[in-house]
Amino acid sequence: MTNEKIISKEDLELKIKDLKSELDNSQKELDVLKKDFYTCQGRLKEIRKEKKELADDLKEFEMMKLDLDLLNAQKLQDDNNRIQHRIHITKKFLDEARKDIEFRDKVIEDLVKRKFTDRSRNILPKSYIVYKNK
Repeated sequence: MTNEKIISKEDLELKIKDLKSELDNSQKELDVLKKDFYTCQGRLKEIRKEKKELADDLKEFEMMKLDLDLLNAQKLQDDNNRIQHRIHITKKFLDEARKDIEFRDKVIEDLVKRKFTDRSRNILPKSYIVYKNK
C-alpha cells in the first residue's frame, strides 16, 4: 500500500462531530456578537438622538440668552432715554429759573437805582411794571 493513511469511519464521524461542535460554538459566539452589535447600534441611535436634543436645547438657550441681552439692552436704552428727557426738562426749568432770577435782579437793581424824585413821586421803573404784569 501507499503512504496514504486510511481514515476509518469512526474517525470521520468523530471529526464531523468535533466540527459540528465547533460550528455550534462559533454560531453561539456569532449570536452573542450580533446581540452586542444590535445593542451598541441601539445605544448609538440613543446617543445621536441625545446629542441632537442637546444641540437643540443649546441653540434654544443661546436664543433665550440673546433675547434676554436684547431685552436688557432695550431696558437700558429706555432708561437712558428717560434720563436724557429728564435732563432736558430739568435744564429747561433751570434756564427759565436763571432768566427769572436775572430779571428779578434787574428789577431790584432798577428799584435801588431810582432817583429821589422818582421815589417821591412814586414813579416805578419799567422793569418793575413788566415784573408786576407777569
